[in-house]
Amino acid sequence: MPRILVVDDEQGIRKFLLLMLRKVGHTVLAASDAQEAMSLMADAGPFDLLLSDVVMPTVDGHELVRWVMKLYPGTRCVLMSAFDDTDCQECPFASRCRVLQKPFDPRDALCLIERVLKDAPS
Repeated sequence: MPRILVVDDEQGIRKFLLLMLRKVGHTVLAASDAQEAMSLMADAGPFDLLLSDVVMPTVDGHELVRWVMKLYPGTRCVLMSAFDDTDCQECPFASRCRVLQKPFDPRDALCLIERVLKDAPS
């Protein structure tokens, strides 16, 4: 099964996504911020999918995606945001990311994640 790293500073969202993704059989780890995510990836190697919030303290989701794409270019990325995705368009890796708008329907989120995982990495 694909390995997924969930990154969100909101504990409730992190726990919900962990439970949802594990329930369908994915191997999932979680981090509360970008620094913890970077540390996990450095220790555990690349993940198949990074599912990260955009707005987080210190290092935001865009910076995390830039770091991941440089070190692990095969990792697929989905950014979650309660804001519109116009700031995502300025990211140099925008074509390699999908955006999940918060709040999201769990079924829609799972469909998007499964679709992204089936797509060949860029």
